[in-house]
Order: sequence, then structure tokens, then C-alpha cells
Amino acid sequence: MLCNNRDTAFAKYFKRKHILPRKGSHDCNNMMINVNEINQCKSINTFMKDKVTLVVALCSTKKNGFVTHKSDVIDCIMISSKPCSYQTLTLRKNKRIKCENGLPVHLEA
Repeated sequence: MLCNNRDTAFAKYFKRKHILPRKGSHDCNNMMINVNEINQCKSINTFMKDKVTLVVALCSTKKNGFVTHKSDVIDCIMISSKPCSYQTLTLRKNKRIKCENGLPVHLEA
């Protein structure tokens, strides 16, 4: 359960980076616009098809450390850096989520 502004900020950051958007295109070229930094293409990024509330709930059971969760995911793999261009791979696999203070902070590649 999200308790304060800090919790909400962590959840929003993780959601932007690793949770598949509910609306819009699920094409990696579109989704990576919200992930990439200015003038920099991230080489690979994974989006989970789960809701951020589920991921937060997983971390609430493991305050600090890793939890493993089987999920449908989309891996976006860079195929060109000028401009940033990505291949979209849809998979089902176990992902390790790093939790700190009961919140998701990183999704392992």
C-alpha cells in the first residue's frame, strides 16, 4: 500500500521504466521514449504486463532484497542508436525485482 509522497514517487518511477502502459501502443519504439534519457538510447529495457500495485505488494513481503516473479514481459532491444530504434520481444519469464524499504527500485535484465 502506498503511504506517502516518497512511496508514490518510487512507484511512479518504477511504473514509467518497467510497467507496460495500459493505453497506447505497446511498440518498443514508442514506449522507450519515456525511458531513454536525452541523447541516449538504453540498450535493453523490460516492461512487465503486471500492475504496479502487484509489484509493490510483492515488495511489501520482502522489504529489502530480491523477489522473483513470473510475468508476461516485453523486452525492448536496441537495434539502432541514430535514431533510437528497438526490436520488440514478447516473452513469459521469471524476473528478479530489487526491493528497498518495501518498494520496487530495479528490475534485473
